Amino acid sequence: MARRRRLTTGQKITICVAALVFLGFAGWLYGGDYLRQRQLAFGRAAEAEVSGPPCPQLTEAEFVARRLKAPKATNYENVVFARQFGHMDCRALRYGAGWGTDTYPVCQFTAPIVVTVTTDKGRWFFAPGPGKPATVAVPRGEARCVMDSNFTLPG
Repeated sequence: MARRRRLTTGQKITICVAALVFLGFAGWLYGGDYLRQRQLAFGRAAEAEVSGPPCPQLTEAEFVARRLKAPKATNYENVVFARQFGHMDCRALRYGAGWGTDTYPVCQFTAPIVVTVTTDKGRWFFAPGPGKPATVAVPRGEARCVMDSNFTLPG
């Protein structure tokens, strides 16, 4: 039977120091990435932060009765955003002013005329009107729309 040699005190200290260095390096990598991602989240939140009057909201019956259509649809973050006209830009924002890890979608529109939003919690119909920008946020699966946008096309 082979006899197992015991570690010396110096070897034990070396192993502990190596383990601490490894854990510290792994923590630095993860922590640095988290902080970098959080800074990016703050920047995205600032770009998507828009205040304005609420968009006129329609019921589904009003939307159908007025024969409105929203043929340009995009599925973003499991939410379907549809519009009649114009361009859109979407991004995922973090809850908790950038501190959280869960996200919700925010889409900005140049001139959608009408916007429909479909989530697992329901369907919303907004009518900003011709030539009016809009921003739609969907925190916790419920759509909110304001009549303004920071999104413009490069020109």
